[in-house]
Amino acid sequence: MEKPTFLEQELAPVFTEKAPFQLPDDIREIIVKIIPYLIIVQIVFFVLSMLGGGSVILAAFSANLLYSISALISLAGAIIGMLALPGSFKRTRESWVKMYQAQLLFVLASLVTLTISGFISGLFSLAVGLFLLFQIRPKYVN
Repeated sequence: MEKPTFLEQELAPVFTEKAPFQLPDDIREIIVKIIPYLIIVQIVFFVLSMLGGGSVILAAFSANLLYSISALISLAGAIIGMLALPGSFKRTRESWVKMYQAQLLFVLASLVTLTISGFISGLFSLAVGLFLLFQIRPKYVN
């Protein structure tokens, strides 16, 4: 196994061994099979939002610095998530790491806004997203 990425060793037991339940192997397999297609859907929505919401994004940059920073972090997360697509079909560890990094960036983007709703959605996304990612991690190997 490759060198663990940021906080991976610390978070792995929390979302696997210490989690209140484990996903059955057949559910993990289903999740791993549909992830590449979910990434494709994410790419489509991302491109559509960039094309249609360009003026909204520019307005957001002038309105609030924290929302601008959050938008840039979300953009970075989306790009890293897209880069996970080729490896997600092959189930490579590199692809899992990119999905993990994208998830951390999306959570950070939610928290950066310094709003209660951003904080709540960030914590929910952290719990659910990382639980699912760490449950399927053994399926992604070199």
